[in-house]
Amino acid sequence: MPHALDRNRLPWLILAIALMFGSAIFGLLYMDAVGKISGWIGVPGPEYDGQVPRLQWYAGLWSSLALIFPFLAALLLGLGKGAGPSHAETSRASVITGPEVSHEWTAVTAILTYLFRVAISALVSLAFMVVFILVVVLLEKLGVRAH
Repeated sequence: MPHALDRNRLPWLILAIALMFGSAIFGLLYMDAVGKISGWIGVPGPEYDGQVPRLQWYAGLWSSLALIFPFLAALLLGLGKGAGPSHAETSRASVITGPEVSHEWTAVTAILTYLFRVAISALVSLAFMVVFILVVVLLEKLGVRAH
């Protein structure tokens, strides 16, 4: 009985989803830092002079993590997969051989599969960001404040 989600694949999937969620959080932190930087540049006063370089450093860190995490999540999505479904012993008469596939096509297929997983990871991270923003807006409409 084949299972779509193997027991050895589940931890990798959970870790990949956690990385996608982390990417969304770091993306939101980056947008927050950019908003604060653009608001504080040009404001007179010595108390803001030290804040802008610190926020620029954090913005660089958060943007790097927000961009790296979907690639790591895509890598983790591919882990735990077996070589394919295990079949019972087949007789030699029923085996049909196909044409040989070159190693170049195998490498291209692997790269395209990874890029497809990267696209899925980025879209899920973006979806987490949208859901987070919508939840915050909904909570603010209901009168629940964070501060």
